[in-house]
Amino acid sequence: MKLQQLKYFNELCRLKSFSKVASKFKVSQPTVSYAIKGLEDTLGVQLIVRDQSHSKISLTKEGQIFRQFSQNALQQLEMGKAALKASNNSRVKIGITAALSRFFDLTQHLSSLEQIFGTEIILLEDGSKEITKKIASNQLDIALFGTCKEVTSSQHDLKKIATFPFKLAVSKSHPLAKASHVHISQVEQEEFILFNEHFVHNEVFWRFMNTYGIVPNILAEVSDIHGFENFIKQKNTVGLLVDFLKLNGIQLIELDETEPVQFYLYLAKQKGGKITDKKFKQIETYILEQIQSLKK
Repeated sequence: MKLQQLKYFNELCRLKSFSKVASKFKVSQPTVSYAIKGLEDTLGVQLIVRDQSHSKISLTKEGQIFRQFSQNALQQLEMGKAALKASNNSRVKIGITAALSRFFDLTQHLSSLEQIFGTEIILLEDGSKEITKKIASNQLDIALFGTCKEVTSSQHDLKKIATFPFKLAVSKSHPLAKASHVHISQVEQEEFILFNEHFVHNEVFWRFMNTYGIVPNILAEVSDIHGFENFIKQKNTVGLLVDFLKLNGIQLIELDETEPVQFYLYLAKQKGGKITDKKFKQIETYILEQIQSLKK
């Protein structure tokens, strides 16, 4: 069995056309047909059903089964290549979700992080899904991300390093500012400031709205913490915010929920990668210290 046979087969499953696969790999159509026939002979089963022109195909039951394993094999190979490439690069690649970086700016901590790792840092900012995919595929050495759901992973070492509650943010001049707690239904008629869809806050906000059947009056949708803070203070509106920042002029009120919605902060690293358990622990300690200082 040859690697190229697997590549042809997987693309054939996706494109459903010998000619399209041949065009993608810049080879002749008979080359692809011969490779697939050789793969079937090696496995001793028929993987695809061809029409008379060989232009269209469908998978047999055996083909559907083998497709899953061949895809995994190619993915594992790419992960292995990425891991080998990373091992030859002394620089440490750190990923942070774009939304989280609006609250905790890692660029201000590069020198401290480089002292911990003893090498140059490459910082990558991306969406939550992209960051977790990149750490799983060995494109990142370590990643910091937040979520409103507890997560597990068999693909990388994962540590939940902190948990913070979501609270209602109001200006200190708002009538609710002195309240110790509030139910979300009490602010149904208020104007809301909403973080955009790249923030976990957005998901939590709409979860509350759907749970209580509220059609919110959204004054503005923002993409950073400073815009959120300014709208809350200047327009005397309300919004949802994770309680790990101290903002002047903003009062955070506990939400009166039977099961409080939490923000979980995770640190992840490659399994068997260049980041040792000792360094992983040092980074965890450093990040926690810095986040705790944000509330002082």
